[in-house]
Amino acid sequence: MSVFVVTQTGFFIAQGSADTIKIGWISDLSGGCSKYGAYEAGMMALEEVNKNGGINGKQVELIVEDGKCDAKTSINAMNKLVNIDGVKFVLGGHATPESAAIAPIAEENEVLMLASITTSPVLTNAGEYVFRTSPVSTIQSKYIANLAYNKLGHKTMAIVYSQTDYTSPIAERMNEEFTGLGGKVIVQEGYLVNTTDFKTILTKISSLKPDAIFISAMTPDEAYNFMKQLKELNISSQVFGNDTLSNKNIFEKGGLNEGVIIAGPDFDLNNPKTSLFIHNYKEKYNSEVPFGVFTAECYDALFMLKEAIEKVGEDSTEVAKYLYTIDFHGASGRIQLDEFGDGIREYKLKIIKNGVPIPYE
Repeated sequence: MSVFVVTQTGFFIAQGSADTIKIGWISDLSGGCSKYGAYEAGMMALEEVNKNGGINGKQVELIVEDGKCDAKTSINAMNKLVNIDGVKFVLGGHATPESAAIAPIAEENEVLMLASITTSPVLTNAGEYVFRTSPVSTIQSKYIANLAYNKLGHKTMAIVYSQTDYTSPIAERMNEEFTGLGGKVIVQEGYLVNTTDFKTILTKISSLKPDAIFISAMTPDEAYNFMKQLKELNISSQVFGNDTLSNKNIFEKGGLNEGVIIAGPDFDLNNPKTSLFIHNYKEKYNSEVPFGVFTAECYDALFMLKEAIEKVGEDSTEVAKYLYTIDFHGASGRIQLDEFGDGIREYKLKIIKNGVPIPYE
């Protein structure tokens, strides 16, 4: 029977038999990106796997490092996992700044990494040992631009984005798609990650009165502060957002994202595995699942790795070969991986109503 210990250095280790499988984990444990619920979902999966016999009868020893949603910190964490702990598998990163930074280390050392909540195109072509449960997110810009211009008749747009590898490509693609349809982007402003004061940008937007505003935020706190200050300035333009605008941490703060339109991967609440995950998450943490499909895929990742190891053994090269063929059905829905190791998922338009993203009709 395994015993779970959290050390002062932040490692989470499953201790038991000496015959264990060591797996690394990198995610933000206390900063803005920690509100995605990745760590909590991962711990649920770890407990379930070990309770039910582990992987091929071996308990999983999960070595957790705080990536802080930061490239330099994640690089240090990955180097420790590879060179000191000697892991051959890493779950993470759990945000693009983490995942993009550690991918070259994984590839160079033939350490298989399976990232989640990582949707930037910068990770495509990162290597044969680099995988993610997430799809490439820039496709959402095409869906939103088409809706805004062709169906809602918006001819002008302001684009605001956090300057990260995740959010910048989404904003750039939005500009390309919207202007390609005939629209005009009258403001395009980037800001530093974790910015809290948007009044200068929003005052500029208010004076130009665009038909639509698109915000590509990195963290839930950024999205919350942006929407709060937008409401305070009585800006009435239709707001569209990236995936971050659907985070439960915003829903619980006064309905500031009510009416915001997003495009994200489908999260089927009627899927029995999904509904069970939601129930168990709420029961364990006394909290709603904060980031829908993206929280759930952090739970699924360990089970995907478990399936692969049980099929082909613990050699990272053989596990990588298997993952290219996987057809996994889990709490986040169906996950397949393309020839680049990117997740394959269907994006759908949604609108926030009463704090819940529902299909846009």
